[in-house]
Amino acid sequence: MIEKFKSKIKDQYRKLREETFYSRLFGNALISFVGEGGAAVIAVITTVILIRLIGNANYGILTVAYTFMSVMDTLVNFQSWKGIITFGGEAIEKEDYRELESYIKAGSIIDFVTAVLGTVAAIFVAYTFGHLFSWNQDTIRAIYWFSFIIMFNFTGTSVGVIRLLNSFRMFSVFRIVHASLKLVGVIVLVFIFDGGFMGAVVGFTIGEILGYLFLFVEFLYLVHKDENISISGILKSPIKGVWKNFFSFTFWTSMTASVDIPVQHFDVLILSSISYDVVAVYKVYKQIAQLLNKLSTPLTQAILPQFAEMVARGEERSCFNYTMKIKNKSLKIMVPGMLLVGLLALPVMHHFLGPLYTQYWPALFLLLLARSYALSYTAIHPLFLALGEVKKSFWFALGTNVLFLGLSAVLVGKFSILGNVMALAIQYFLLINLKKWIMVRRFQAPSV
Repeated sequence: MIEKFKSKIKDQYRKLREETFYSRLFGNALISFVGEGGAAVIAVITTVILIRLIGNANYGILTVAYTFMSVMDTLVNFQSWKGIITFGGEAIEKEDYRELESYIKAGSIIDFVTAVLGTVAAIFVAYTFGHLFSWNQDTIRAIYWFSFIIMFNFTGTSVGVIRLLNSFRMFSVFRIVHASLKLVGVIVLVFIFDGGFMGAVVGFTIGEILGYLFLFVEFLYLVHKDENISISGILKSPIKGVWKNFFSFTFWTSMTASVDIPVQHFDVLILSSISYDVVAVYKVYKQIAQLLNKLSTPLTQAILPQFAEMVARGEERSCFNYTMKIKNKSLKIMVPGMLLVGLLALPVMHHFLGPLYTQYWPALFLLLLARSYALSYTAIHPLFLALGEVKKSFWFALGTNVLFLGLSAVLVGKFSILGNVMALAIQYFLLINLKKWIMVRRFQAPSV
């Protein structure tokens, strides 16, 4: 029996190795998983240390302030990495590296300009939102500090080039270094120097900034050692011929990320109307659910460059078939895996964080199930972008997020955290199936 099982595993491994698409995909995804998984573990350690050192309420305040910064970062600071991969992949397929340099220059300009604008916007808007949500002065001060993180998040092009040139190890190193720097900042300023809440804010800020600078240095090093492109070539390259299409693509993908803000961030802001303690609990639940992201995010990072290349070769239908196969296999693993994670998390949270964190356990399990379903379809979103459906992606995200906001506003008042998760699950289901419906019609494929 054991020998038969071993033989089956070997056969499956051999098939994966022989098929180029899966061999490259899972190789890159595994490298990314090391970075994402390592960063996730460090983030959980940081969270536990923060809660123990500054308390639930102060951690809730820090979460609200960081969330507000993230909202402004997403709204104003465009991230060009998807455009770099999509258009850069086409340029590489044509072996037109001068065009690739033009895209890198255009992306860099967008990154730097919008990073500065995002910082200014966050500082000026913070007081208005603080008054609207009745935030205390600690929250406002934390937002002012966190706003400077945006200025150094000019990393869209860096991320795009690193992934496009198949240097996933470099990005994994960045993820671990980035998370480690925040942990070190917290330990030094809160634990060693007893800086309290503001020490945590400053430590987080310094760690984030140093992490982004590290990523930019990695990007410069990668370009320097590449035989086909150079820093001087990028600086001298013309962007007039590529700017319109590239900026349009980046604008629509950034707008899609912006309209996805309610699902990504407004849940925390809505729950802050109940209490900062509830925010702290929900933040921990989201981190547990994001352990599942650490399985799917590497897949998303690795698959977009491959889809871009396949679409450039006219292999769109094959991309859709791969997407559905990945969904069918991953769903069988994710659901039981996440239920087990939930069962193990409850006693751990009760022991290290207190009984408050197990009080809302039904919300945790529903969140894990919803994320399992959503992430089984993780390949559908990069495929939608590779197919050029950026405008449809924007409108679908806008519609489902508006629905989420309405449902969350009603359900949170009745069911607290569980109400927010219910609204989230509905949004996931609708967004995925709208995109799937478009693809089924486009390829005249069976809905599987």
